[in-house]
Amino acid sequence: MRWQRFLYQPGLPLGKNGERVTACRVHRELSKESAKEGMVLLKNENQALPFRKGERIALFGKGTFDYVKGGGGSGDVTVSYTKNLYDGCQKLSDRISVCEELADFYRDYVQGEYKKGAAPGMMPEPELPEELYRKARNFTDTAVISLCRFSSEGWDRPSSLEKRASDSGEAEAAAEEGEWPKIWNRHRKLFPKGDFYLTDEESALVEKVTCLFEKVIVVMNTGGVMDSSWFADNPKISSVLLAWQAGMEGGSAAAELLCGISSPCGKLPDTFAKRLEDYPSSYNFHESEDYVNYTEDIYVGYRYFETVPGAKKKVNYPFGFGLSYTKFEQKISSVKREGDFLFINVRVLNTGDMEGKEVLQVYGNLSKSVLGKPNKTLLAFAKTRLLKPGEMQTVAFSVDLREMASYDDLGKIQKSAYVLEKGEYLFFVGTSVRDTEMLDFTYFVDENTVIKQMEAKLAPVSLEKRMLADGSFEELPTAEAADVDACALEPLDKVPLDGMTPAHRAVPGVFAWKWAYKGGIRPFTEVADGSLELKDFIKQMTDEELVNLLGGQPNTGVANTCG
Repeated sequence: MRWQRFLYQPGLPLGKNGERVTACRVHRELSKESAKEGMVLLKNENQALPFRKGERIALFGKGTFDYVKGGGGSGDVTVSYTKNLYDGCQKLSDRISVCEELADFYRDYVQGEYKKGAAPGMMPEPELPEELYRKARNFTDTAVISLCRFSSEGWDRPSSLEKRASDSGEAEAAAEEGEWPKIWNRHRKLFPKGDFYLTDEESALVEKVTCLFEKVIVVMNTGGVMDSSWFADNPKISSVLLAWQAGMEGGSAAAELLCGISSPCGKLPDTFAKRLEDYPSSYNFHESEDYVNYTEDIYVGYRYFETVPGAKKKVNYPFGFGLSYTKFEQKISSVKREGDFLFINVRVLNTGDMEGKEVLQVYGNLSKSVLGKPNKTLLAFAKTRLLKPGEMQTVAFSVDLREMASYDDLGKIQKSAYVLEKGEYLFFVGTSVRDTEMLDFTYFVDENTVIKQMEAKLAPVSLEKRMLADGSFEELPTAEAADVDACALEPLDKVPLDGMTPAHRAVPGVFAWKWAYKGGIRPFTEVADGSLELKDFIKQMTDEELVNLLGGQPNTGVANTCG
């Protein structure tokens, strides 16, 4: 029974009293709380957040209403509604008041663009009339700027290093080839500098708001890394909440965090560098639409920025970073090794005046490495329970020391094997990759130890070099590449395959345009015209055919998720 597909359709009434999974109150609340758990407070100066009860706010930016719940294509989900930031603030009208005239302008603009066919996140920032700036300023001294971004599969993020097809007019020509090129071309026009950076219209909005308002908060509704230099060291911007693309209840989740209904406790899963060009992959990513030279090897994300000389200064917000409305103190209470495992206990005390959660992270390091290692490797992390002011929790970690092994593909120590190199391993505990304390424990490995012997399969043959820990590159052996278009099957003419459905499970392939029933079968059309009883039609089917009819798999052949 547990494999019957029909039991797990999300639209079915699976809960108590016939509640539906995607529509019941419990699951909507779970969606909102999950969104709040992941949002990251990047900046909060002068205790600008949370908002005080009764505070008036002015919501600027089309992102107030133009809410992006998630990615496009396979990153999309179907929901019955979404809550934008304005919706979330309206639900908290007993705590905050919103400048409605300003909201009316953005609501009308966004709804108008949607009616024209614009997708969320795919419209320009409108120019706000001067009169509305004045009315908003007369209403409050607190402004919230909402910015959003949309992305989907098949889109490469442009950078200044890209050799753009649009420079030669090729992109405009390609826009006639199909819907995706049209969307991609429209995206380029909306974000001429690339969507990592602010557009000129967004920059103008930020400049105007920061000049007029004493307290400015930014909410970023984005699915990935964006430029943070424009607010990181800008004293005119007090607070920044990275709200991600947080699903159907994302606007409500962000509003509740702004108002102090929970303290932010998310941490960055990426490094926020100063420029898109500071990420090493940017230099190879736009060379061709057919391939990427993956020369950065293991030095991606924090492994690059924390290891390669000179890269640290390129970072605005490091991996694992995230602020809270309260404060915590950590103290390592015990460190003990048992066999291949390291057990670490850390006491976390809430020393602030608001309840909250903290995330602890454990990193490891091998200072001298033949195979190459980052300065720090994330080994474990854990979030505390909700701690009240003055409350303490002991967080326990168990680290498998064998996970410090590296894969030796070239045979510098042992070819095609995971090797735990000899040397001294150090360990750190903290609240980001940079805010750590070194443990009073060193793991000594006397000789190189093979943890697992593998064998080479489909090893790269076209990559000429890869990055080392000092930022230089080592040459790699190359060989003749396989023909990616090679096919062991005899080519067939189009006619025998035209309209042929794929064979799957108990059903052989059939021609859609020339459907042939098995001998003696009375078709379902006879049920429709009343000449055959449904029960008699069913009797013709085998048990396996009935199972497939009930819980069939539509994702076959070109049908995919549209099946």
